[in-house]
Amino acid sequence: MFGQACHGEEGEVKAGEDEVHIGRMLAFFQDISNFVDRCNAITINMIHQLASLYQSFQKLWKSTFKLVHLHPVFDALASLLEVMITIDAIVIDNPNIITSWDKYKRMMQYVRSDPPRYNVTVEKVKQFERLLVSLDQTIMSAQVFQSCIEQDFEIFSGGDVADDDEDPEGSDSERGGRRASSSGGESRIDIRTNRVFLEEFVHCISARLSIAEGAITSATETFERNDLVGTTGLYVLLRRLQPSNVPADPVLYKRLWEMQTKAPCVTICGKIMWYMPDFLLKYSPMTSKKLQPTDIVQFRREYLHSLDDAFPADVTTAKLELSAWLVRMESFFQPTTRGMGDASRTLSIRGNLILKGLILAKRVQTMMHTLVNLHLSLQIPMPKRVVRPLYTCIEILKAVEFMFARKNPILAESSSHLLRQVAHSLFSFFRPLKAHLEASKKFDDTKLDVLAAVTVLEDILNSGESFSYTRITVLDLAAQIAMISPDNGSAASEKGSDMDTTVPMGLKDAGEPVKLIWKLRLLSDFQRKIRAACDCSFFYWSRELLHPFLSDLYNQPEQANRIQYVVGGFLDAIKLLRGAQHETDNELYVNAYAEFIESVLEEEIVENLCKDVENDLRLHVHSVHLDHLDAPNPKSADFKVLHYYLDLRPIRLHGKTLDLRQHVTHYLESTFYNLTTVALHDWKTYGEMRNLANDKYGLSLADNHLPMGSLDQGLDILQIMRNIQIFVARYNYNLNQQFFLERRSDKGSRHLNSINIHSIASSIRTHGMGIMNTTVNFTYQFLTKKFDIFSQFLFDEYIKSYLQREKRWYKKHRDDKEVDNKYPFDRAFQFNKDIRKLGVSDSGKTFLDQFRMLITEIGNALGYVRMVRSAGMNYCSNAIKFVPDLNHTHFKFEAYAGDGVAEEKNEETGEVIQDEIAGAKLSRETVVAARNLDSVISTLAKNFSENNDYFKVLVKVFQDVTASDEQKHLINFYTIIPALTINYVETTVQAKDLMYKNTRRRESYFSDDGFAIGVAYILAILDQGEQFDALHWFEEVVRKYKAEEEAYNEKQAEREARKREQAAKKQKETTAELIDDEEEVHTLQLTAKRIELNRREFDLLDWSLNGARIFFKD
Repeated sequence: MFGQACHGEEGEVKAGEDEVHIGRMLAFFQDISNFVDRCNAITINMIHQLASLYQSFQKLWKSTFKLVHLHPVFDALASLLEVMITIDAIVIDNPNIITSWDKYKRMMQYVRSDPPRYNVTVEKVKQFERLLVSLDQTIMSAQVFQSCIEQDFEIFSGGDVADDDEDPEGSDSERGGRRASSSGGESRIDIRTNRVFLEEFVHCISARLSIAEGAITSATETFERNDLVGTTGLYVLLRRLQPSNVPADPVLYKRLWEMQTKAPCVTICGKIMWYMPDFLLKYSPMTSKKLQPTDIVQFRREYLHSLDDAFPADVTTAKLELSAWLVRMESFFQPTTRGMGDASRTLSIRGNLILKGLILAKRVQTMMHTLVNLHLSLQIPMPKRVVRPLYTCIEILKAVEFMFARKNPILAESSSHLLRQVAHSLFSFFRPLKAHLEASKKFDDTKLDVLAAVTVLEDILNSGESFSYTRITVLDLAAQIAMISPDNGSAASEKGSDMDTTVPMGLKDAGEPVKLIWKLRLLSDFQRKIRAACDCSFFYWSRELLHPFLSDLYNQPEQANRIQYVVGGFLDAIKLLRGAQHETDNELYVNAYAEFIESVLEEEIVENLCKDVENDLRLHVHSVHLDHLDAPNPKSADFKVLHYYLDLRPIRLHGKTLDLRQHVTHYLESTFYNLTTVALHDWKTYGEMRNLANDKYGLSLADNHLPMGSLDQGLDILQIMRNIQIFVARYNYNLNQQFFLERRSDKGSRHLNSINIHSIASSIRTHGMGIMNTTVNFTYQFLTKKFDIFSQFLFDEYIKSYLQREKRWYKKHRDDKEVDNKYPFDRAFQFNKDIRKLGVSDSGKTFLDQFRMLITEIGNALGYVRMVRSAGMNYCSNAIKFVPDLNHTHFKFEAYAGDGVAEEKNEETGEVIQDEIAGAKLSRETVVAARNLDSVISTLAKNFSENNDYFKVLVKVFQDVTASDEQKHLINFYTIIPALTINYVETTVQAKDLMYKNTRRRESYFSDDGFAIGVAYILAILDQGEQFDALHWFEEVVRKYKAEEEAYNEKQAEREARKREQAAKKQKETTAELIDDEEEVHTLQLTAKRIELNRREFDLLDWSLNGARIFFKD
């Protein structure tokens, strides 16, 4: 991880940052250097011990070790070399280490030139540079393995050997195995000329290679592929130890070379690949034309191509094995073994299942490593067909890991019993041998060694409950000795011939103990091996694969539960990131990577799911209301069953969880809210989508608190008050239901705003009760301006002369029989026609139309005052409904919370006015709160009990003005009301008719009671109510339409009589007569409709006017 930038910050490195990274890591590099030095010393020591033991003249070799192959020692040496090879590979793979190291060395030149400036001494600088030189020659130059194998293995300190050599006959060994050096402190040991040792070396390498050849690609492969690194390291070391004049064994080299056909590459850590042919060519090349394959790069490409083809089938097979393994794990790893039969059999099955899980996980991991890293190494694009099998491999590994984690309590309980069972089975093979040796009467060195080895075996297997690496290594060494035949060993010693290991007395199968030791080695440390086999941290270097993985998974809703496994696999890299030491805070790496994974989940799963759920709901709802849309067909290919995602458990991320249901719910809530506020006319659609989301997906969406279609605070009372002249012109008032409805705008809109008592009450709750008086004052100022225009219209000579003329005419003719004290309809209708001759506005309005609109605006303003008063009472009643009784004086909270009140009496009568109150003497803040509560209750009670009649105030104010001599021209106002009502009815009938047409004009509405309130208000101001009543205008309207109805009935009767007469005479009508008859029928129908509409509108106006006049009665 050295030098790796945080995810999303892959930019240029800042100046000096590389040097700082090396400085932070220097202690770590020093630890590695010390470790490497220790490994070199151990390598020499092991070679010396093996070379000293495997000597043809050694008594111990002749008696025992001639027949023993110390495979565990060579395995340990191979592991040591593998570590060194891995260190070199890491340095080579990470160019940041070399780059930063070069910069650090250049920086040290400045320190060397001026040590005091950097607060160091010259001696410390020299000492430090010696350390840097040591690092530079080994670790930083990737020469760790090279420096190890290039050591002089034949030289050693004689003192060390003498200390360790306690054999009294060691002088023979020294004479035969060591040669004196010219210096007194050093001796040399024969290695290059030690044929026995070199043959044993070759034999052990060949044995390790045979094990790898048999295990790799087999059903029992575990870590044999990784062991190839150490095996090849042993071979290179062997080549260094052999004499230069002795040619290398071509057969062994060929076997190693051909291993690439089974394992062309080995992943040693992360994304670092190790190739055996490249390693052999670098450290121990051999020219031969018989080596196959010859072109290793082309072979790797062909191997990768065949791997791509076979990968899906292999993964399918592994998935089937996983399913069977999971079922058996669930069955045999239960909290109780009751009903499972024999306990030893159950334990044996449990052990085999653990090994089966480990083998399966390691095989799948190897498949993944090989596929991904070969594509990265060879820079070959990955075909799409391997994407799904690849993340299936992650699922398999995480399923194995999660199963072991879930069964961890039972595993912990069973592990010691499992090891004890394997130990018992292992020693059962050696028990007859021990009995045979103990019963023997004659012992030689071989028998004694075998008996000692068996005794060690017994002690190790029977003592302790756990098996550490050291104990298993000693156990393996003892087993290697115990598995020789003492009798054959003695004979061989006598004959002096080389013999291989044979089956000892009492051992039926020598391979079975080897298998049991292998099983014991795996079971003793299975948790760590399972973690290593299930580790997917190498995906950090291929993290962009998460996009196609999740994208493909999203297209398979029924596989939604696999998301957690895939994400869990990519989260394994966090353990790797926490190991970054070149930064002071490695949590930066962890958080950046965790945010990356979360962002990919958001992008590939959450966002798509939210949009698909919304679209699905939208299509279902629209398919009901729109004829051209059909309901989604579940059988269609692109139909997704989205509830699989919504039913998922929250996905576990790093330090948090991601709940898909919660994210979708939040998305729908915010979307429905935002879209409803933008287009209020769609509130019903989103309400249906909300209900459908609950029914179909079980999503409980919170109420968006929008009163769907009408806003409690759509237009604020303050906003209306400031723009009252615009409000009264754009809104129509409904007297009975007390609401204002917006007229349709000229540009057209899909919804109309409405203002009712509840919306005004909400505004009063916001601004307080004082806003009511302010509203009345604003209305008064507005009415003052309108009354100036009103007065000017009636002062016009034409209007004034007409009104005086009509007044004189009616006074003169009201007693006539034709008039009958009713102002004639025809005269008012004629005035409507005459005033049009004076001219019309650009919008087609006559002066009388504009005068009617003026009166309507005055009435709307008064209707607004009425609504404000009603809303205030509504607010007060809702606010004070929790006060028990307003008729009695409420007790004072302040007195009870504070110091209390003394008793008060009337001095004259002696009656108690105020009872004594014992205060609670609470804190000052509590007393202030109690005082505020008393004030609020008092204000509400006062406002609720007051009966402010704002209409009477507004009437009284204007009555004082109109009573002056300057306003005498207003005395004839009542005379123009008949003409105004005709104008109003004609306009209203036309407006209601436009409601049924697709019009965008403002003349379409269904209620306009502001006119009635305006007329009633002006009549009250001018005190002309009785004079208007004297006209008996609405009685005249009734008479008028009654007469028209009678005329219509007469015409209808005449037509029916004519039809009957023609039918009696059986005369056929001519075409002209049919056309005339049809026109007459149409005319009669229109006449009947007009009479009915006008009569109804006059009746509604009469009722509204009478209702409005009640507001202004004394």
